[in-house]
Amino acid sequence: MKKFIFVIPILLLMVAMISCEKKSTTTTTDTTKVADSSLVKLKSLRDSADKAWGIMIKSDDQKISDMTRLLQEISYCKKYNVLLMDSLNAVLKTMKDKRYNQLTMTSAEIDQYDAFTDLVISRVRYLGSTTKDLKEHPLAETLYTDIATADNDVVRYRNLYDKFTFAYNDYLEKVKNQLGDKAKDYPKLNVFTIQTPA
Repeated sequence: MKKFIFVIPILLLMVAMISCEKKSTTTTTDTTKVADSSLVKLKSLRDSADKAWGIMIKSDDQKISDMTRLLQEISYCKKYNVLLMDSLNAVLKTMKDKRYNQLTMTSAEIDQYDAFTDLVISRVRYLGSTTKDLKEHPLAETLYTDIATADNDVVRYRNLYDKFTFAYNDYLEKVKNQLGDKAKDYPKLNVFTIQTPA
């Protein structure tokens, strides 16, 4: 009887310990599930921002390509400004290198690239307008239109990118403590919209 009485407290103690272990494991598992769920959503938001960036860059690449093609059309004409042509061809080859970077861009770099792009487009148009025979090349008019359309689309594409980036940055701020070291793989992204202090 004494042995039985002695065994009962030990059994109760073991049950209590197992119960505590289950609670601890459950809490850890729940925390991991929350972190994993947050990471999935963060990845999705970042993917949306990256896709918007890709669309914007593709449009800018096409604009550069169209300007290069327009110069080629001008070169088929009998008479044109050779020095300006050579200068513009050289500049167009460097445009992508002068463009801002998604992870490091600053307002100054964006403004600088925009001013540079505006100047190149105006010089390409000037070269075309002073080349009389270009009227005989109907593709030139299509290229003028495509370049203008792409240039007008810049603001729209930047707004789209900023929309997704703001959502990504806001969510990152909310869950970065949950993610721990994994948060390092998801840096905050800069945006085109000029933000003013609240």
